[in-house]
Amino acid sequence: MRKLSELTDWDRLLKRILWTQLGDIKGKKILDFGSGEGITANHFAKDNEVVAVEPWEEMLQNRWQDYEYLQIQGDVSAIAEMENDSFDMVFCHNVLEYIDDKAQVIKELCRVLKPGGQLSLVKHNRAGRVMQMAVLLDDFDKAHDLLDGKDSAASKFGAIRYYEDASVTDWAPALRLVESFGIRTFWDLQQKQEKHGLDEWQDKMVALEMRVSQIEEFRAVAFFHHLVFVKE
Repeated sequence: MRKLSELTDWDRLLKRILWTQLGDIKGKKILDFGSGEGITANHFAKDNEVVAVEPWEEMLQNRWQDYEYLQIQGDVSAIAEMENDSFDMVFCHNVLEYIDDKAQVIKELCRVLKPGGQLSLVKHNRAGRVMQMAVLLDDFDKAHDLLDGKDSAASKFGAIRYYEDASVTDWAPALRLVESFGIRTFWDLQQKQEKHGLDEWQDKMVALEMRVSQIEEFRAVAFFHHLVFVKE
């Protein structure tokens, strides 16, 4: 059985906060688009029917699969082959920033989502990245670049092409935003990195992050935004 302790400290924290925000999901048909190593797909496959789509072979080589789920290697073209209104929930977590045609992806994810179904979208928040650069990493030049509208970068996936929260419903008007959370509001400002892997420290950080995740002043500067939409 794979354990969250295998993950990097930041990814472990992210998963714990995200899964808590998603809540107790059972008996649903779920599509996880951009599933990576299948960590979230595997977690929810315990009590749900999960289909995971991931383009990178490298990710699939270390796939988490304690529970049974369908893994497809592919991109948005794999979604195009799926039937309309076929999933109760769709996950798209930290994916769109690395895709050129974001509108096409959102339209396809909306198409396969059942009416009344939910889209869970995790996206980078530019203001949170500025805070990280200025406070934690002491990189004022990159902070200014971000404020000027320039892209950032991730070590594994390349350019992070930011987009606004409101763009999602512009691309797919059938989606209605029902919840908006912040993730990693404090984590990316925390200096004492030697503590980040300690269970007690993580528990306290998760509790604090959850407490402020829907308070707008804190959500506005979180590193990630977690947006939940319903298809009408």
